[in-house]
Amino acid sequence: MPQKKSEREAIDDVIRRLKKKYPDVPGKDLEKIVETNYAAFQNAKLRDYIAVLVEHGAKSEITARKHKRH
Repeated sequence: MPQKKSEREAIDDVIRRLKKKYPDVPGKDLEKIVETNYAAFQNAKLRDYIAVLVEHGAKSEITARKHKRH
């Protein structure tokens, strides 16, 4: 049975996926967006869905920034 990924590994996977999905967003900016969203869940007691929530929040923020520029 495969071993469950650590939360940090899951967040790193989110960063990799978003870099592929949004190649026009500078890598450092994208990493900052993800890390900021991740930090918002620092005190969350239920940790199972943190990566999913972080990815959703980061996508929303990236989309909002793109719409703001246009």
